[in-house]
Amino acid sequence: MPQSSSIENSEVTAFAGASTLRHFLLSVSTLETNPMPESIPDLEPDSGQDFGGSLSAAQQVELSSKLDAVYDQVPTTCCAGSGECCVLTDEEMQEGYATMFPLYLAEYVRIAEYVRTQESPERAQRLLAHTQERPHQCPFLGEHRGCTIYSVRPLICRTYAVLDQDTIAAAAEQHADEMPEEWIKGFVRRESATRCPRVTVTQPDKLVRHIHNLISYTYERTMARLSRTVFEQVSKDRRQAVRSQIRRRGWPTRWTWGGYNTLYLTSASWIQGHLKRYWKRAQLNDLD
Repeated sequence: MPQSSSIENSEVTAFAGASTLRHFLLSVSTLETNPMPESIPDLEPDSGQDFGGSLSAAQQVELSSKLDAVYDQVPTTCCAGSGECCVLTDEEMQEGYATMFPLYLAEYVRIAEYVRTQESPERAQRLLAHTQERPHQCPFLGEHRGCTIYSVRPLICRTYAVLDQDTIAAAAEQHADEMPEEWIKGFVRRESATRCPRVTVTQPDKLVRHIHNLISYTYERTMARLSRTVFEQVSKDRRQAVRSQIRRRGWPTRWTWGGYNTLYLTSASWIQGHLKRYWKRAQLNDLD
């Protein structure tokens, strides 16, 4: 299994909350004993054209088109809209769970542009200055428990609870002779952790292709490739500034909203003064 397309570096864990709703959350195998320091200041989104991370309008359109082509392969669903899958308890936080994770860099860039252009200036500033790598709840959970970025929500949210246990078992048996055993085991483990009895599939005709994409890591490979392309379009000055602090040539192809904010939007002075410490304390930045 290609390392860049596998999420087997983290153990997928299913659990039941106060209700029967099951969350899809990744449990980090090794966690820092100290939480992310509170002293890291809010971000100062960079406005310098040469140092900025934003894509051009044409690049944004192209990226959105390619992301939508991926998302279109996922069957749509209807759910209760309780928002319970977007919130963590204190116990879940201690155990290393995370919401809206993994978020691919390509998805982050699109969501950031949506926030800049569709949210009020005050809310956009709060969201773009968000630095928590693992917040108690998804930063996009709205006042009435709805998703405020639903039209551009990431792949992890779209694939949540699409498959029930019977469908998972049948798919594993059907593909057992044509896919590597480890792929099948990974598929069963991941998808069994995302079941929710209050989710209904409204496009069952897409299930066959969707299941194949999940087992074969087609989604992951495609999203990783798009994310690497996005990274190459980030200004050279920003890439070099970040590299000097995190000591790696590229950025994670998947991380979290708060994590990516520190790489993509911060000023040169913030990167110089704070990124190294933030990166060292991070818990979810080493999946690639």
